[in-house]
Amino acid sequence: MDAPQLTLDQLVYGRERWLFGAMVLVGVLIYAVIGVIVYTDPSTGGVIIFYGVLFALAGFFVHALALGRIRGNGVLVSATQFPLLNRLVASHAQRLGLSYTPTVYVLESGGILNAFATKLLGRKFVIVNADVLALAVRQGEAVVSFIVGHELGHHWRGHLKWRWLTTPGRLVPYLGAAYSRACEFTCDRVGAYCEPNGAIAGLLVLAAGSWLHQHVNAHEFARQAEADRGFWIRRAELVSSHPRLPRRVAALFELGVASPATEPLA
Repeated sequence: MDAPQLTLDQLVYGRERWLFGAMVLVGVLIYAVIGVIVYTDPSTGGVIIFYGVLFALAGFFVHALALGRIRGNGVLVSATQFPLLNRLVASHAQRLGLSYTPTVYVLESGGILNAFATKLLGRKFVIVNADVLALAVRQGEAVVSFIVGHELGHHWRGHLKWRWLTTPGRLVPYLGAAYSRACEFTCDRVGAYCEPNGAIAGLLVLAAGSWLHQHVNAHEFARQAEADRGFWIRRAELVSSHPRLPRRVAALFELGVASPATEPLA
């Protein structure tokens, strides 16, 4: 099928913008309170600033070391190293209007089907787990293409920017998780915009694995979003950084993305 007939701006999930605004507001208020404390009680303010800077530096070093391990052990994608993945990233980045192409690494992660976007000192990265790329070898590139589009969506929307400003909001119960879930809905839309043919299957892979996802009835799975709304299911989602997979699949169906052909297991 064709890509969803939406402009890039329309791909943004409705709640993402106002939740980001709420996160920024919380951040501004917290920093304003700290500023008042520093002004009225310099000794207490100095302690707050000291520990704030200490935690920020600790977080930076932990992130930098983790990314350093990935870069030191992963496979750097290039025109001659996993060229298919390199072409997908370049093509999707161009379609999204990015002025840069993120650096991509492939890393073995013990069979975990995942990919993620990250950055360090302004440099953008996409990390693709090896088993995700193996899907392209076994079943074609559509699923991997969607996953790449999803991760590029985080860079396109700037989800990794302004962390210093939004961090206080992320500590507010439910608010930070709600914003993160809204970002995931947006990036699912971006992934479907880049590769509609792999969108539903790309999410089913996360639910049923690289082999069994082909046997999942996608519409029935999406109906679980409404059928399974128990107390603990909802509580678990409210504190999760990602929406429930049935909701994500249902959201793509609402966008007009077609269901892939399936082969039901007898």
